[in-house]
Amino acid sequence: MNSSISKIYEEGKVITPIENQLSFHTDEVDLHLFETKMRTFGFELEFDEMSLLTMLSGKKVMHFGGEHSFEFLPEESLVLDRHKAMQIDFPDAENQNPTRCMALIISPEEIKDTLMMLNENAPKLDDSLWAMDLSSIKFENDFILSRNIERIILLANSNTQYRDTLSKLTTKELIINLLQSNARNLLLKKTQSFSNVNQLAFAIDYIRRNHHKALTIDEIADKAFMSKSTFHRHFKREIGMTPNEFILIEKIKKAKFLLENTKNSIADIAYSLAFASPSQFIKHFKTLTGFTPLKYKKGLSSEN
Repeated sequence: MNSSISKIYEEGKVITPIENQLSFHTDEVDLHLFETKMRTFGFELEFDEMSLLTMLSGKKVMHFGGEHSFEFLPEESLVLDRHKAMQIDFPDAENQNPTRCMALIISPEEIKDTLMMLNENAPKLDDSLWAMDLSSIKFENDFILSRNIERIILLANSNTQYRDTLSKLTTKELIINLLQSNARNLLLKKTQSFSNVNQLAFAIDYIRRNHHKALTIDEIADKAFMSKSTFHRHFKREIGMTPNEFILIEKIKKAKFLLENTKNSIADIAYSLAFASPSQFIKHFKTLTGFTPLKYKKGLSSEN
């Protein structure tokens, strides 16, 4: 968790029997930072408007009536519809290991305006409308979403004279990030079933099936029957990252699998995934994971 956000928790809070809470308000959002320092089960909560929940540290178990339950972990988020009731367990929370999360209540008008702007000015490739997924299914934060969540927390807590203006811009960007995450998660989960009817799903499936090749944007766009510029524009718009960024992420995912499940050398893995050299592979792996491949593998050994 960002050290500046940790400092916000430490500088003051409203004490309640179960949760400590800090709240900040702008015209676009109400932001609540929750901290739980004792094991608690069945804590009931709901919000009056659509909300984004993001885990910062610790673990929760989320229950939604008879619908479904799941563990909620750091760097994961969840979008909830208004008045969506939930019951929350804090199985590991204690004084020295608090569970911390953020709830961001976003103005319905801001969501409506952003959706209208996107549907008018940035239509999807398949002409379906941009819409917020309120299915209460968690998803992993990507780098851009994590960065904007941190920015809006720090902005809400700031005293800068430009706070409200910057908050409005950051909130709009955050909503777009969420919409892109929704679209990306749907395509990533249902890639094969969509690949015959959605050109981006076909491209994603092609990238995944060819992680051993040095893929080019020209090649993928050609396979998806799109021009290079159209493919690049729609991929970035709907997936939230460039095709090259996605290709690299998929290669690193495969590398992690190979490190976890084979005895292949770092060099063998690098060349099997079409990196130009082991040093290039190591550089990209560390950028995306924070570890070198060797340290990552040693960490797996120590866990076992």
